[in-house]
Amino acid sequence: MSAAKPRLLIVDDDQAILDSLVERFAARDYVVYTANSGATALERADGVDVVLLDLQLPSGDGLWVLKRLEEIGSKVSVVVITAHGTVGRAVEAMKLGAYDFLEKPFEAARVEVAVARAWERSQLIATNRVLREDSPAPGFVFSDPAMVNLVAVARRAASSSATLLILGESGTGKEVLARSVHSWSDRAEGPFVAVNCAAISETLLESELFGHEAGAFTGADSRRTGRIEASHGGTLFLDEIGDTSPGFQKRLLRVLQERTFERVGGSSSIDVDLRCVAATNKDLKAQVENGTFRGDLYYRLNVISLELPPLRERKGDIALLAEHFAKRFGTQVGRSGLHLTEASHVALAAYGWPGNIRELSNVMERAAVLALEDELGPEDLHPEIFAPTLSLAEPEGFHAQVEAHRARVLSEALAEHGGHQTRAAESLGLQRSYFARLLKRYGLLG
Repeated sequence: MSAAKPRLLIVDDDQAILDSLVERFAARDYVVYTANSGATALERADGVDVVLLDLQLPSGDGLWVLKRLEEIGSKVSVVVITAHGTVGRAVEAMKLGAYDFLEKPFEAARVEVAVARAWERSQLIATNRVLREDSPAPGFVFSDPAMVNLVAVARRAASSSATLLILGESGTGKEVLARSVHSWSDRAEGPFVAVNCAAISETLLESELFGHEAGAFTGADSRRTGRIEASHGGTLFLDEIGDTSPGFQKRLLRVLQERTFERVGGSSSIDVDLRCVAATNKDLKAQVENGTFRGDLYYRLNVISLELPPLRERKGDIALLAEHFAKRFGTQVGRSGLHLTEASHVALAAYGWPGNIRELSNVMERAAVLALEDELGPEDLHPEIFAPTLSLAEPEGFHAQVEAHRARVLSEALAEHGGHQTRAAESLGLQRSYFARLLKRYGLLG
């Protein structure tokens, strides 16, 4: 991208100025286009990086051009030129999205600097857009084919304004997926407002989302802006939508249908531009059938549904996620070299993960804080899950036999040194504290 020549559109009705600027920028390796009216400028603005725009034009003045560029969502960087004594118009242009302004008469060097900076801004915006499109939200790690297919659908859905319904067990990463959809969408520069509907009492949920006017209820001393209003221009993520009441569902339906609402205790309608992404671990279809969830809201939310598989069905992703969390939490506690042994990966893959990714994250955070070595073995993972006390008699299966052998080695070393743990640990090349933890794990402390 950086190797491409900058593309500059110069808009001015003074042919002498156009000729002079074209010659100057062409000599500096710009690809230069020109226009002498607002209408022509709009026709030629598509695909350029910088627009040098005179605000005084014979038809469709510069402010009109800026407004039209904003309406069509153009990301081009605009440097406006204003006549001496009309700086107020330049200020208005800046409010409409212009990057910089020049006042006539201007020095050639000043124009070059302004355009060069605008070009750098356009490059930065383009780079950030590419990164946003290629990078999901932090922590979104996967290689499982089912996840690859799901993310492909999510990325296509992100380019639309359609409402999304994300399904999946608790801890499967529904909010992470929602944040990724937001980052891939054209609303990425707007707010992402997340609300856990199950964590807020029914009496407070409406006030939390819709806001309230002063005096709407006891304790409402002042007006409050709700989460819906705060998400204007961005994405509203409603987690655990299946836990909401019928009354709340009715009000939410109106927001999604009409894009308008009133604060609690208010009568004035407020328009809102948002994209709604809802999530639940419940069977909404069954709730519709038994009357606990509104059918009209369900169909409004379920325009595009994405179902996240539980972690136990994503065996290939467990190791990736575990190493990801080891690196993240290891860095947080100053242990950037933290990593798992092969035996740990085997243990993690064999576990059922009822708490899904959230549970795995907690296990790895605990290990990062408590492990004595940077190499994390099964004994460094949660003892209630991965380190049950093993019987030394008649082990069954490969891993049980390996564990039994390790326990036997520890027991023999301890016996050989008369129960002296420090000497026994040294004979095995282990740290005293680590040796003691192993003894506790295998029930060898007497």
